Amino acid sequence: MKKSLILFDIDGTILQSDINEIPSSTIVAIQKLKEAGHELAVATGRALFLVDERIRQLPFNTFVTANGQHIMHQGEVIYENAIPTEVIESLIEEAKAMDQAVGLLTATRSTVTGSDEAVQESFKRVSIEMPEILPDLHKEESILQAWFFTENFKPLAEKYEQHLRFVPWISFGADIVPVNGSKAEGIKQLVQHLSEKPEQIVAFGDGYNDIEMLQLADIGVAMGNASDAVKAHADFITKPIDEDGIYYACEKLGLF
Repeated sequence: MKKSLILFDIDGTILQSDINEIPSSTIVAIQKLKEAGHELAVATGRALFLVDERIRQLPFNTFVTANGQHIMHQGEVIYENAIPTEVIESLIEEAKAMDQAVGLLTATRSTVTGSDEAVQESFKRVSIEMPEILPDLHKEESILQAWFFTENFKPLAEKYEQHLRFVPWISFGADIVPVNGSKAEGIKQLVQHLSEKPEQIVAFGDGYNDIEMLQLADIGVAMGNASDAVKAHADFITKPIDEDGIYYACEKLGLF
């Protein structure tokens, strides 16, 4: 059995978002992977402060957060990739002219520039409490990622293509990261930092922001609840999250 770096997305992969629960079989699988000697990591679009405490209590040494823009390994920040302040300020103004709100994410806080039904629904779907409006957050802390809350982001994506990447959500809206930012890039930075290199990389995901991670991995595992567009980039398609998908894949792939 190869000693692997195994990475897990959160929403729709570890956490069943519609009921805000972690399947018991997933907890057992992660514990068994640790006992087998693998390096385990979370790779999520959330910032570390938004990672559920139930997930923090699992045997993860590493958190690749904000879609790869911030990495915490064994309690130490080893990588950060922020969006330039002037780009954020311009983006906020452009979105305002479109009568759209923008969300902003730092390593420790989040905010929105406004609130409407789409904004509220976006946070509700991932069981995250609506943040307060903090007009100067981007002037006080590094912005690792932004959020756009409707499908109408193509004009912004084209305008900022030299600075930003817009990664669509499964439903509507998009994560906004630096043009060189992705979970895959964060994983590359992590591997460079590790004193003992993994024999292989295994990644589990279900969303569009997981595609590059699945492509990078030696074994990219798409959850059964992922869209066909995501599954097309996987090496292995497992069962859905609510059908013990993670445990099933780990067993079939001989990871424990």
